[in-house]
Parts: sequence; structure tokens; C-alpha cells
Amino acid sequence: MPAVMCASGIYAAADAWWRRRRPSPPPYSHAGRRLAGERAVAVAEAVVADEYALLSAAGRPAGLAGRPAD
Repeated sequence: MPAVMCASGIYAAADAWWRRRRPSPPPYSHAGRRLAGERAVAVAEAVVADEYALLSAAGRPAGLAGRPAD
């Protein structure tokens, strides 16, 4: 029995040392997910705005010019 107690103490000390040296990453919180989502939406809005600006600067394509006048 003393050997088991000694071994478990050594294991606990080694485990504590290992965890101090290599801490686990922080949990991905709700706020982090929300901020990541907001960033993704902002990037998507910027892409859409840039493409819309490119299309409007190039003028309307012939297929979208509307009906020909009678």
C-alpha cells in the first residue's frame, strides 16, 4: 500500500508540473463566437460592396439594359 501511495503522489506531482508547463487553451466563449460572426459578416459586406461598386462603375451589361425603344 505505501508503494501505491508513493506512486500516486509522484504521478500527481508530475501531472501538475506538466499542466503548469502546457496550459490548456482558453475555452471558446460565447463572446468569442459572436465576435467571429460579426467579423465574418463585416468581411462579407465589404466583398459585396466592392463587387457592387465594380459592377456599377462598369455600367449595365447589354442584357440588362432594358427593353429597346419602339
